Amino acid sequence: MRKIIFTILIIIGCALQAQAQNEYERLRSIYDRAEENYNIGRLDEAEKELTDNLKDFPDNLRQSAYRLLALCNLGNDKEEVAEEITRLLLAENPYFSTNANDPQRFIDMVERIKEGRSATITTASSQAETLNEVPVPTTLITAEMIKNCGGRNLQEVLAAFVPGMTIVDCNDDINIAMRGIYSNGQEKILIMLNGHRLNSYATNIAAPDFSISLEKVKQIEVLRGPASSLYGGVSLTAVVNVITWQGADIDGIEVHAGAGSYGQLKASMMLGKRYFDLDLLIWGGLYKAKGQKIYVPDEETGLKREGGDALVGGIGPKPSYDVGAQLKYKNLSFLYNAQFSQIISPMTLNLLFTPYDYDKYRSFNSIKPSFATLSHHGELNYGQQLGNVYLKGTVTYDNSDLTHYQVISDNPAASIIPSLPIPSALKETLYNSDGGLSRYINGQEHTIGGKIQGDWSYINSKHHKGILSFGAEYSYFQLDDVQYMFGYNFDKQATSNDSIPELGKGHESNINSYVQLKHHWGPLILNAGLRFDYKNRYNDTKIREFSPRVALIFVQPKWNVKLSYSKSFIDAPYMYRKINLFLATFAGYKDLATELDPEALHSYQLTFGANQWLPGLDFEINGFYNRARNIIYMNIIEHENSGSSDIYGVELSAKYKYSNFTANLSAAWQDVKKSSINNTEFNFAFCTPKLSVSTVLAWQATKWLNVHGHIDYYSSQKSWTTDAIGYALYNSAVNHYGEMYKQWMINPTPENEKLMNQAEMAMYEAYQKVNVTHDFSPRVLFDLGATCKFGKLTISADVKNLFNKSYKQSGLNTGPIPQKGRWFMFDIGYKF
Repeated sequence: MRKIIFTILIIIGCALQAQAQNEYERLRSIYDRAEENYNIGRLDEAEKELTDNLKDFPDNLRQSAYRLLALCNLGNDKEEVAEEITRLLLAENPYFSTNANDPQRFIDMVERIKEGRSATITTASSQAETLNEVPVPTTLITAEMIKNCGGRNLQEVLAAFVPGMTIVDCNDDINIAMRGIYSNGQEKILIMLNGHRLNSYATNIAAPDFSISLEKVKQIEVLRGPASSLYGGVSLTAVVNVITWQGADIDGIEVHAGAGSYGQLKASMMLGKRYFDLDLLIWGGLYKAKGQKIYVPDEETGLKREGGDALVGGIGPKPSYDVGAQLKYKNLSFLYNAQFSQIISPMTLNLLFTPYDYDKYRSFNSIKPSFATLSHHGELNYGQQLGNVYLKGTVTYDNSDLTHYQVISDNPAASIIPSLPIPSALKETLYNSDGGLSRYINGQEHTIGGKIQGDWSYINSKHHKGILSFGAEYSYFQLDDVQYMFGYNFDKQATSNDSIPELGKGHESNINSYVQLKHHWGPLILNAGLRFDYKNRYNDTKIREFSPRVALIFVQPKWNVKLSYSKSFIDAPYMYRKINLFLATFAGYKDLATELDPEALHSYQLTFGANQWLPGLDFEINGFYNRARNIIYMNIIEHENSGSSDIYGVELSAKYKYSNFTANLSAAWQDVKKSSINNTEFNFAFCTPKLSVSTVLAWQATKWLNVHGHIDYYSSQKSWTTDAIGYALYNSAVNHYGEMYKQWMINPTPENEKLMNQAEMAMYEAYQKVNVTHDFSPRVLFDLGATCKFGKLTISADVKNLFNKSYKQSGLNTGPIPQKGRWFMFDIGYKF
């Protein structure tokens, strides 16, 4: 009986074995067919076959299927899906290893997940890499961090998390400084949206203001230091790349509406969806504020008279807005973004820095006194993996309508008008006016460009891994319909020079190429790059600039060290060069217009980073030494390469997470070895603190309640400006000395020589009163906020400057400007 049962079991076992073998061969045939489809580019067919049968694959075949499925999604640029599948693969086999034939992006993804560091950036080396491997100090700001700091715009978010970046509103625009270097507008830092340049080609400006809505942001990648080796002539001190959500991340519609103090109103909407190979994100956001009136006494104004209410935080009658769309289909992607911002200056132009009556001034092209920019950005690119090379081609189009409408003075400014480099007839008109003086500049720019980029994985072995990145780019810029006018009596327009519109027009072209090598010898990485820029200016002046970068990086599981040198440049803005030409033409010496050279920055950095030395703690310490040359400053209303600075310092950034508590710390200490403006030596950085510390704290009190706070400390600061009265006295003394000198040359008597020497002494004494230094006390600001989430409904409240701290800030060649007091905002959002 037992023999019969045994025989039956053997027969059943053989039948089951045969059936299993047949099933395995069927599944193997499906996998082979999917692999064949992948190899010939039929990624969708391969993905469908694998997905439909994934649960039926045996263990060893399932691992291969996961790998191939991840490769299909990478080929279709679905990096998030590919990463999720790769995690499943490593869960099945933690010891899975890639091979030399795998695409480099897949190899990097596997290594990244194995090391437990899923946070990656693409800005530093034009390819995905972990924070431990980037060649320069880098700050990664996530959407969660943005909410925790309560930042209302990009400026506040950057100041909260990026060591070395400090708020420095210069009366002209929303602005930020990096390691003590800045301009009247934000033109030293490259700001990008998903890798697309937002900086104007005419002014180099991209203000971190309310025209960049934060609701659409997934993360912000910040390179601290020069980056011209990759990005050319705008990335002088830093690069900020704003990365949006993908449509699949949103998977529906999100709407927000908010209101707050001083006439604040805001609204935003996001629609995101993924349909098979099509990923779509559409966003829109707007913000407006009437602003806060703060009284400025007479003695704190440039002319020491006519104080009044300064309007702080005003956006203008028309709200700032940010609308855009991003579409991805397989290897093709499209981006469109339209932005508008209008910032009201709290006080008048430069050295006068006096409150003014905004409502009295006329409108030019529907714009009252403000800095207004309307921009459109478009980009189309296509990428393809070809063996060990990934290639991407991009075409871009950008245009902007730029308006700088600045009030000079509400009241007659007879003492300063003779010093302005403008025609005599115009001086007489302004001199005899009843005040209400203003300056209006407007122009429309258009830029088209194209570039090709590539990453070649030239080696991938046990001990070596190497990637060579390369690219070339061409851009053509043109400025049209330029206007440069003066106004008086609030609503009158002074006769303009008929040649100005033609003088303002022009076009410039730029050709550049770069190459970058990233090679791994085990834990040691060499990252070196070189870029060459060739620019043909509107007047046929040629600019040729080389931008090198070299970094050595040593990476260990819980720490890393980076040593780097980089040199960057930024060409003098087209508008600055044209304004100098306008002024020289007004004054009748067109051929002697001041020419401007590119600004340059050399930076040496040593960075130490550590991960999880204590549970939940990551930190980075960076030491730097920056040498800036040919920095452009405005001398009254003309621009000159009159500045230089040598700055050194130490930066600290840290993140700690324990249970439901999170803390982010960024701190920077910096000092000036030497600095100069207009041949005047200084031993301090203008309007930027020697020590700044920012701490963001967040506590998930319950499942539905998050409480967050922000503490901001700036040490004492100094500013330097030209005193209006002193400048007028100096010019009068110069003219008097000139007359005495002429008399002495005509009649060189001892008496005339004595009078000439007295006039010379008076001129030098007057010069001592031209420059004024302002001191600003240390300040600590507290912000507080909370977010409640009930299912799809979100309610939040944020209070900035909780204790209503009164303080002032100064900018480039302007006096103390009052800053915002206590502002609050309520927001409600819903996810459909």
